[in-house]
This record gives sequence, C-alpha cells and structure tokens, in this order.
Amino acid sequence: MHVIDLLARRRSPRLLWLGTSLTLIALVLALGGLFYLVYRDWVDEQRDNLIQEVLWLEQSMRLHMEGQQEWAEGVAADIANGRLSPERFISSAAFLMRESPEVLLVQQIDQNAMLLRDQHGQVAPGRVLHGDEYDAVWRATRLRRSSYGQPYRRPDGKYRFDLAVPIIANEKVLGSIRLVYQFDQLLHRQVPWWIASKNYISFVDVGGRTLASKFDPSEHPGNISHQTSFDPPGFGVYLRAVSYRSGLGLTLPVLTGLITLLAAALLYSIWRIRRHMRERSRAEQALSTEVALRQAIEDCMKSGLVAISLEGEILRVNRAFCEMLGYAPEQLVGQRPPHVFWPASDHQQMRAAMDAVKQGMQPEQGFELRFACQNGDFVEVRLYATPLIERDGSHRGWIAALFDITERKRQRLALNASHQRFLTVLNGMQAGVCVVSQQSGQLLYANPTFSFLWLAEEPEAPSCLLLPGLRAEPDQDDLASEFTLQDGKQWFQMQRRRLEWVSGEAAWLVILADVTEEREREGRAQAQQERFQTTSRLIAMGEMASSLAHELNQPLTAISTYSAGLARRLPENLALPSGVREAVAAISQQAQRAGQIIKSIRAFVKKHEPQLETVDPARVVARAAGLAEMMAFKAGVQLVIEQDATACRLDMDPVLIEQVLLNLMKNAIEAMVDAQTRRPHIIVRTAVGAAFWRVEVADNGPGLADNIKNELFTPFYSTKPDGMGIGLNICRSIVEFHRGEFSVSTGVSGGCVFWFTLPLRRDV
Repeated sequence: MHVIDLLARRRSPRLLWLGTSLTLIALVLALGGLFYLVYRDWVDEQRDNLIQEVLWLEQSMRLHMEGQQEWAEGVAADIANGRLSPERFISSAAFLMRESPEVLLVQQIDQNAMLLRDQHGQVAPGRVLHGDEYDAVWRATRLRRSSYGQPYRRPDGKYRFDLAVPIIANEKVLGSIRLVYQFDQLLHRQVPWWIASKNYISFVDVGGRTLASKFDPSEHPGNISHQTSFDPPGFGVYLRAVSYRSGLGLTLPVLTGLITLLAAALLYSIWRIRRHMRERSRAEQALSTEVALRQAIEDCMKSGLVAISLEGEILRVNRAFCEMLGYAPEQLVGQRPPHVFWPASDHQQMRAAMDAVKQGMQPEQGFELRFACQNGDFVEVRLYATPLIERDGSHRGWIAALFDITERKRQRLALNASHQRFLTVLNGMQAGVCVVSQQSGQLLYANPTFSFLWLAEEPEAPSCLLLPGLRAEPDQDDLASEFTLQDGKQWFQMQRRRLEWVSGEAAWLVILADVTEEREREGRAQAQQERFQTTSRLIAMGEMASSLAHELNQPLTAISTYSAGLARRLPENLALPSGVREAVAAISQQAQRAGQIIKSIRAFVKKHEPQLETVDPARVVARAAGLAEMMAFKAGVQLVIEQDATACRLDMDPVLIEQVLLNLMKNAIEAMVDAQTRRPHIIVRTAVGAAFWRVEVADNGPGLADNIKNELFTPFYSTKPDGMGIGLNICRSIVEFHRGEFSVSTGVSGGCVFWFTLPLRRDV
C-alpha cells in the first residue's frame, strides 16, 4: 500500500518502471510457485486417492474372508453337534466355492491330520497333512480357535495360505475344517476393475518378495505407492499398490487462468486500494465480533482458564476461574509469582509445578494443587497446562485449564476410607475369607488370614484354588464341612455360600477356620473324663485307707494304754532283767507314734466334698501362704506374694483351693531344694481379668523338660523318687471342678510357672 501511495503522489517514469519490473518479477515468481504448488497438490491428491483405495480394498477383502471364516465356524459347529451330514457338507462347500472362486479347496480333517473328505466328497485314505499344509490345522488345534497358516509356495510357483477352524465337541478337538486360498485368485476375484485400471496391485512379504500381482501390461508403474498389512492371514503379508503414470490433467488451464488473473490483478489492485479503508473498517468490526465470541465462549466454560506468560505473569483469566477463587479479573491480571491464590505453605510446591510445566515434564494426569480463595477457604483443583503459541510460531507462555475436584476428592477419600475400613475388618478376622470363581475356580480375593492358613504365600498371578469339598454339591447355595490335613494333626472347618461377584459372575464365598484347637479341647475333655474316673478310683482307695486307719487306731490305742499301765505297775525297786523297762517304754512310744501316723494318713485321705461359697480369693491366698511360710523358711526359700488390689468375689471351696496352692508351693520348694538352686524364691501372683481370676506360682528352679510337661498330669506319673503321681492331677481336677483351667509354662528367666484360672462371680 505504501508503494501505491508513492506512485500516486509521484508519477515519474522511473517509479512506474520500477513498479512494472517488480510486478513482472512478482508475476514470474507467482507462476513458478503456482506450478510447484499445483504439482504438489496433484501428487498429494494422487497419494490420498491411492491410500483410500488400498484401505478400501483391504477392508473389502478382510470382510469377505471373515464371512468365509464364519461359514467355516458354522460348519464346524454343526459337525460337532452332529447336525451336518457328509452330503450337506459337500453341497455347502460346493456352494461356497461357486460364490468364492478364490477358495481352491474345502477339506475336513480329523484329529490326526488325516483328510476325511473335500468339497467333491472325495476321500483320500491314508493321506496325512504335513509341512506347510499342516501349519494352519496345527495352530487351530493348539489354540482351539480359527487360525491362519503361513503362506507357502506350491510346485506350480503359486503362493497359497490356509484357514483352519477346529471342530470341538465336549471340550475335545475332533478335527478341523480347512480352506485353501491362492493369492493370485484372491486378487483376480476381489480387486475391482476401476482399481486395477489405475494401480499395480500385489501381495508382498516382509522381505519384499511378490507373492501375487494384478496389473495392466500396457501401463508403467509410477513413483506413488502405498502398502498396508494384510491381516488375516498376517505373518508379514502386505497388500501393496503402485499407481500408474498419468498426466497433470488441468495443469495448463489452471496456469493460463492464473496468468490472466495476475494481469487483471494489476488493474484490480488500484481499485482495491480505494476500498481498502472500508474493508479495514469491516475487518476491525469482524475482529471485534470474533473477540466478543471468544470471550463469550471462555465465560460459559465450567473449567477455569488462565493465560500465563513465560515469566509467570497472569495475562488473562476467564469468569469460571474468578468465581472459583472469588477474585475479580483486575485483581489477578498482571500479577507475578507468588500469586495471591497460592497458599503460604505451598509456595515450594507451586514453583515446582511451574518448573515442571516449563521443562515439559507435566504428568499425564495433570497436577493436583490447592488454591486459596479470597474468603480464606481452600479449593482442590486439577491443572493441565498447554503451551501458548503465536501465529508466527513464537512461544508466548501457557494456557492452564483448572477443574474443581474438591468434592470429588472428598468423595474419593471417603470411599477409600470406607474401603480401608472394610479391608481392616476382613484382615482382622481370625477366620480366613476368600472368594472363588464358581466356573473357573480362580481365586478372586483372599484376606491375610486365609493366606496364612491355606496359601504358602500371596500369589503374584491369577491362580486356581484347590480346597477339599469346595465343589461338592454345587446345587446347594450354603454348605458347611470339616476336613483334616497331616493325618489329623490339623483340622479345618469350611463354610461356603454362593454370591454374585463385582464383575457379575457367580462365585463362592468361603470362610475357612482352623478348628484344630477345638478338636484338641474335645480330646482334652475326653481325657479329663478318664482322669475323673481314675480320681474316683483314687478316692475309693483313700476311703479304704481311712477305714483301715480307723480300725487300726483302736488296737494301737490299747497297746499304748497297756504299755503305760504296765510301766506304772512295775515297782521301781523290783529287780528286772536288763532292758525290760526300756522295752516297755519303747512299746508305748512306738504305739503313740503309729497312732499319730495313722491319724495323719486318715486326715490326708479323708474324703472332703466341695462346699462352694462366695469368698474373697485374696484371703484364701493369704491363708495358704501362711501355711507354707514355715516350710519355705526351713528350706531357705523366699516366698513373695503379689496380689492384684482389684476387689472381686468367687464361688469356690476355700479348703480345696488352699490345698491346691499349698501343694503347688510345696512342690516348688522341694524342686528347688533338690536342685540346690541358688537364691531360691517363689512368687505367688494374682490378677483379676474381665471374666476370670488368675493365680501364678512361679519359681526360679530347674524347670521342666518338654517330655515331662506332656506327662505331668498323667495319673501315677511323678518326677520324685518317692512320689505317687496324683498330686497335680488332683489339683487340676479341683480347678476344673470350679470351671477353671490349670496348666504350666516356662518362665521368662527360667523355672516353672504353674497357673490356674477361676471364673468370677456374676451377680444377677
């Protein structure tokens, strides 16, 4: 425009010549450029047309072959179900070959790769497929689905490939249907004339070897070509097309018109200048309308938009961004980092996000950031940044899109917390829980307890669960059973229930519990019953001993009385043989001693029926300790009593419980004296729990071996040379009569800890 104004103001020949020369040069350059552009457009158009035709041809062939594959799969299904006779197979195969001449052979093969019949009904007994002809059949048999074989060359030089469809009945492969294709026939039948008349069509392999082709001998291939993968059959086979050489077509008319147009442009440009100002005004108005439209588009978006310069200065924001943070556009535009909506504690995180955007290291899921609103609240946003590129290709900054995810994140955290609580409950259960697919038996879920009870380790890949009785009685929705492993050493209880898994498939919910301890408790109860019977016999024996002691007590009393009277009647001055008086005195003493022994035995074995009463257990422990203090003092053993200060009441026979405590303390004293323990001491410790009162008698003696622990409560088994082996057994019987538990363990620093528990009294 400046050149035209100059020509208008100064109409000298020199300026006119210069303007004309420049116009001619521009015309020549425009013609050359136009020719180049026309040629490039023509080449691109030819290439696009070729690509479209190749893609269409490949799709047409693929759909045609998929129809033939569906036919073969239908025939295989009918043969497997017994609905297709050999005559119908022959007629159907003949119809297929009439409709699809590219199919050379249709054969039925048995499971041993032997030919049964072809499309003509001919049978070749003993003919077995091998080599390249067996490739497709082998793949279909192994994969149990329709498969194509690799291309192979026949003796006549023609390339073929096969399609095999397995015949499967009752999960067993009975044979296959084999379709033989020939590449050149496929091209001849499937390539339309209007494509073949313009292009050289061929099949090539990965190495560029031509398998088959279709072309016009009178045409010469050009430089424009395109190839695409031909799948099926695959195996590196490509469908390739090369366009024939052709002229430019409308090139000359276009160039002529262009020259005329440029000549007219010289006159038109002068007239155009006059309208330039008017057009400029209209352009500015259109630009204003465009800007208003873009502004309206930005303001109606629900996501926040912000344009940032290379230095981080805010260039522009939309209305959604301002509403999200509560700021006006004037408060945000022109700000530089740190921005007002950056939380004071997150400046480092914000700068790291900006640095990542500048370095092109933006995560695929964007950034999750926290922005501060003007009212003091915070909003969680997901930010995506895109480079802001000008028309000239210069990078001016970035445009960031922000989505408010505050509520979504809250819901996600709540869902995660709920899921975590659910998993915590499942993982904290003492029973193993798992979910197994009903159809495939695949393990879909297992909690840690199930993995500990049944699985050696967490499976890293999908696995099938082998659980005894899992698939028993599949028609029942609920089933409970027990089974044992390791020859009865470990027992499991399994409960199974049918449910619908999250994927919609039917599954079994299995709850597995280790009931070995319950089985052992039942065994102990049975053994306890046997011990009760043994104790009954011992009590009977004690009653017999008490009766004998009672009967022997009277003769011994008489002996003592007569010997004492004889000693008093003998005069002191009477001469007697030496030793007579001493013998009489010894008879009296030994009779008295025998009576005391009989009395002690009678008191020890006297039958005492338990008399339950509500007592304070602390007093019972104190009385038993008082009885044992003298024994401990004589043996040099320190006796320590540590009672729980919590008040409680128990229903017990205090005499029997005192006997139990006294027996335990006496055994501990004797064991430490026999072992010559240094600094021996006994600690009697009590504790009050939620439902039981517990007593421990701990010593620092030699302890017990494992084999002795196993036999410790067996009747008549004793570690003492003169022991009867019934003391601990009776103690445990007394505790169990009180509905308690009696056992022994090894102390932390050695020695033995005998303990028993009694249930607390529950007031109604």
